[in-house]
Amino acid sequence: MATDVAGQASRRARRRRVVRAGTRPGRAPRRWLAVAGALTAALLVACSSGSGGNPDPVELDRVTDNGQLPWTEVLLPPQTPTTVPFGPPGTDLPGEPRAAGIRVIGDRAGLYGGSPDRVLCDRQRLVDELEQDPVRMQAWSSVFQVEDVRNYVRTLTPVLLRADTRVTNHGFDDGHAAAFQSVLEAGTIVLIDDHGVPRVRCVRGSPLLSPVLNENAEMHGDPWPGFQQDRLYVVQPSNLAMTEVTVVDLMTGGLSTMPIGAGPQQPVERPNPVAPVEVQAPVVDSPPPAVVQQAAPRPAPAPEPAAPPPPPPPP
Repeated sequence: MATDVAGQASRRARRRRVVRAGTRPGRAPRRWLAVAGALTAALLVACSSGSGGNPDPVELDRVTDNGQLPWTEVLLPPQTPTTVPFGPPGTDLPGEPRAAGIRVIGDRAGLYGGSPDRVLCDRQRLVDELEQDPVRMQAWSSVFQVEDVRNYVRTLTPVLLRADTRVTNHGFDDGHAAAFQSVLEAGTIVLIDDHGVPRVRCVRGSPLLSPVLNENAEMHGDPWPGFQQDRLYVVQPSNLAMTEVTVVDLMTGGLSTMPIGAGPQQPVERPNPVAPVEVQAPVVDSPPPAVVQQAAPRPAPAPEPAAPPPPPPPP
């Protein structure tokens, strides 16, 4: 009897020690459950990113390509320049190769080529063609989340890319803006905003946004001479909005400044013709006309006397 009592007491003591240790019979430790849950969540994330998480391919868009799923007709004027100017000393772009893209700030002097005296992109036609199709206009404006497209386009400036540049491009597909990753070849004419970021590809009016970068993305298309996948530029917005941009002049090769938005010979809106102003000449009192006295007519000359008759003949 004493032995049974002692055994029960011993078993109760062991159960108390187990409870204090946090390992009740039939239950796993709470700390282990937390660790197991975290591992499971991490495993799910890894599985989801590994299956079906391949990066989108990057399309190579040459200067002369019309682009996928165009928005407008060609917005480039005849004889559009595509030659990339070298620029004066100090305008070389960063050259250290990077797999994820070479970052440059949009207000960097000489980042773009341009001309203060030459039209590079018909922005008025861009707006006119979008306004003719409300569905297309809505899809285009949704990329930038703007309501007044005409005023927005007025703030953009046409320039020429001096380096191959990564962007998120958009085509017009079944009433919507279809995004795809793209490399724009150096020499492409684009519209930049007041922070120096490309916003429109002028060939067919494609909206542009910042790229989605992935080192494992595959390039689709035929590379052009000089293309290097580790020498693609990514334009980052400037900290402050610009009122003018410094470009390599396409005509002289030197540096020139261009106003952001409407610059010389860069059409934004066609002004209405101004009606001529009629100016009434002042009335001046004129002196009375001078009286001119006409001379009296001269009398006609007297007729000459008639000759005397001849004498009669002699008898």
